[in-house]
Amino acid sequence: MINNKKSANYKASEFIYDLGNTALENGFKPDEVWDVQIATASEKKALDKQYCPLVATSVSPELLNETFALVKAQLNQVVKIQNTIQDRFAPEPVYEYLIAFNPARVRR
Repeated sequence: MINNKKSANYKASEFIYDLGNTALENGFKPDEVWDVQIATASEKKALDKQYCPLVATSVSPELLNETFALVKAQLNQVVKIQNTIQDRFAPEPVYEYLIAFNPARVRR
């Protein structure tokens, strides 16, 4: 458990560092914010085609929720639980990525 906590903290701080670098490289203004989400591989691919820049990192499923919460806390954002109605016979989605993008910066 302690090792997982260290790994989640490390992944979260690494992701925050990547967000800062990407914001500097792309000329983000101080009032621009990141939308941070967890995503499946197909969702990541769709968002990558839609938004630029997009920061993504692969996180093991057992650390994903904890890392997500730590990143949201460091960015002073509220963690929203997504309640989506799923077909009970559909397979459970496999979330494997932590992604961040700016909804105002659409790829053209």
